[in-house]
Amino acid sequence: MSIFKKRSKQNNHRFYITLRVFVGFCAFFILLLLERIGIIYEYPHPVINLVSTEGASNKEAIGDTTCLLIIDTNNETSRADMKEFEQILKDMRIAYDLEDLAKQKGYLEDLGKYKTIVFASTDVAVMGNTLLNLVDWVADGGSMLFALPLQKTNELNVIGPNIGITESGYEYSMVDTFLPDKDFMLGGGQVYNIQDGYESSLTVGLSDQCKVYATTADGSVPIIWEKDYKDGKFVVCNFAYCQKAYRGVYAAAYSLLGDSCVYPVINGSTYYLDDFPSPVPQGDGTYIERDYHMQTADFYSSVWWPDMLTLAEKHNIQYTGLIIETYEDNTSEKLKPNLSTADFYYYGNMLLNRGGALGYHGYNHQPLCGPNYTYEEDHGYKVWETFGAMNGAMDELERFSKSIFSGAEFTVYVPPSNILSTEGRYMLGHDYPDIRCIASTYFEGNDAYTQEFEVAEDGIIETPRIISGGILDDYMKFSAFSELNFHFVNSHFIHPDDLLDADRGAALGWEKLKGNLSNYMTWLDESAPDIRHVTGNSMAGAVQRYSMISCEKEEDDNKMILDFKGFTDEAYCFIRLNNGKAGEVTGGSIKNLVGNLYLLKINNDKVTITIDQK
Repeated sequence: MSIFKKRSKQNNHRFYITLRVFVGFCAFFILLLLERIGIIYEYPHPVINLVSTEGASNKEAIGDTTCLLIIDTNNETSRADMKEFEQILKDMRIAYDLEDLAKQKGYLEDLGKYKTIVFASTDVAVMGNTLLNLVDWVADGGSMLFALPLQKTNELNVIGPNIGITESGYEYSMVDTFLPDKDFMLGGGQVYNIQDGYESSLTVGLSDQCKVYATTADGSVPIIWEKDYKDGKFVVCNFAYCQKAYRGVYAAAYSLLGDSCVYPVINGSTYYLDDFPSPVPQGDGTYIERDYHMQTADFYSSVWWPDMLTLAEKHNIQYTGLIIETYEDNTSEKLKPNLSTADFYYYGNMLLNRGGALGYHGYNHQPLCGPNYTYEEDHGYKVWETFGAMNGAMDELERFSKSIFSGAEFTVYVPPSNILSTEGRYMLGHDYPDIRCIASTYFEGNDAYTQEFEVAEDGIIETPRIISGGILDDYMKFSAFSELNFHFVNSHFIHPDDLLDADRGAALGWEKLKGNLSNYMTWLDESAPDIRHVTGNSMAGAVQRYSMISCEKEEDDNKMILDFKGFTDEAYCFIRLNNGKAGEVTGGSIKNLVGNLYLLKINNDKVTITIDQK
């Protein structure tokens, strides 16, 4: 009898082990099924819906024109940099008059109407006696920015002590690094390398009455400083790289003028996954085989995607995936639908279930360029044989995507390789009402559809991407730092097939690229812990609100009153208080970011801030 009991216990034990294994398999199957059928879980992240823009202005400065921008089109540097300064002031909603010293309009004869002056040229000698008038204007309470490195001239020697220069030379100093004070700019207190640096800044010695905000890494070259002069102030930006990637430096320098500076920002951080989900692309898997001894598809599923999810979890990121239906280069009107959808279901729903979003990238990876388009550079792409074929490709992509992800919103379009023809752009804005924003590139390039952060005339929201990939060179790092301090925005994209392309860092290996990406995300978290992590859909909503809003400011000794035009439900501003600290706020809430730089969340079209004087 005892033998039978013993055998019965053994059988029961085996049964329970088998049952646990069976239950485990069932649980795994259910989890996998949930991923595939697209049940959406709730993840804490801001959702910024689009609002009506009917009758709304786009980046319109309001109030009196209190800034004078001085340029000299006879000066090669000033002529080349003029558009950058105009765009910076436009984005900051600074109403300005433009005075060209080569074609004077008379604005210099009525300086009393201005509170700030931006001198965007290198030679003060052409000002003649008017230069002394500007010095007197500052003495009476004005604020003036010398926005570019100045040339050594007798006229500069005359005003040098007024702007803080005690000595200067005819030679220029090497500037290949930038070190902002930790309390001056977001991400400050660390060195940013300048790609292709050269001898570009005037060699100067400064008075001990100057306050220096940025230097080269070794501190030998002052780059941004200010000096009080009687009742006013001079700010000097001894920085020659007036390009899109460095706008944040000039915006920060301008914000030092006057007692305060207020301007709208986006407040959004987005990470895009181009070509994801998509079929497994063909390419050189040498480096995947070298490091992981596996095929590309296995690498995606067991290494790359789990690593990307880990990064997202650690840094509170919601990815925006951009769908490619097929990699066939067919550009005719006879397009074959992709019937292999298992990977799309799996990866796409997993992304959605973790709070992400999906957008369109292309039926295939051929840009929307019609039969009349000629590429400026050989990218290996074809043109669509007819405009009908180009239209049909978008129709098929839309059908394919919505058939798999029936509950998803597809509001974002990303052009393949950031290439989009005029005809393709028109088609998106007029034939596809669900597409509300285009996320191409911030920077110029051959065939590139280059964007600013704005709302286009046809209502499409332009949300450019700034940096990409896992190499993240010095130019990208400075660009990211600059835009964090200009628009308070981060926008990055990466391809899963970077490991198939040596130009995108494949030879470095995924561990190195992943490490670079992780380090960048950590830098962003530490530099801007208050930035909102959003999807591409919500980035569109953030840019829309940023583009619509403008501010009129009134201030006295202890109060700042801000009247906003274009306000809907919420928006954000940077505020730099050069005299005093922010106190009680009505109509919004305020957060100190670094030093005297604040982030204002606007909840009403009128905001009042009490200023506690120093």
